[in-house]
Amino acid sequence: MTSYEYRAPVGMAAQEFFGFLARPGSLSQHLPGLSGTTPGVDRDRRVVTWDENGYRGELTVVEDGAGQSEIVIVVETDQGGDVRKELAEAVAAVSHRATAEAESSATAEENSWY
Repeated sequence: MTSYEYRAPVGMAAQEFFGFLARPGSLSQHLPGLSGTTPGVDRDRRVVTWDENGYRGELTVVEDGAGQSEIVIVVETDQGGDVRKELAEAVAAVSHRATAEAESSATAEENSWY
């Protein structure tokens, strides 16, 4: 099994971003290789783990300043292909979706007076 690590900055507070990732079904929509597994969630450390059909991984969200965080994903797999590229694309997609959802919610709250 080969191990891969991918890190990326996220323009969102760590707790808020982790809350999005920890929702049931959120990771399986975005991470390659996950389909039906229920990941383990440690909210105190902001860590999600999974082990599905020889695809193991750990995702951690780290605070990186006010309103900023870093996502760190470490996976072990026998899967072929460009795993690093797939992880980069998955992180970009999930970060974009989480940010868009947060902005949409904030806009709805701001406009709730009328």
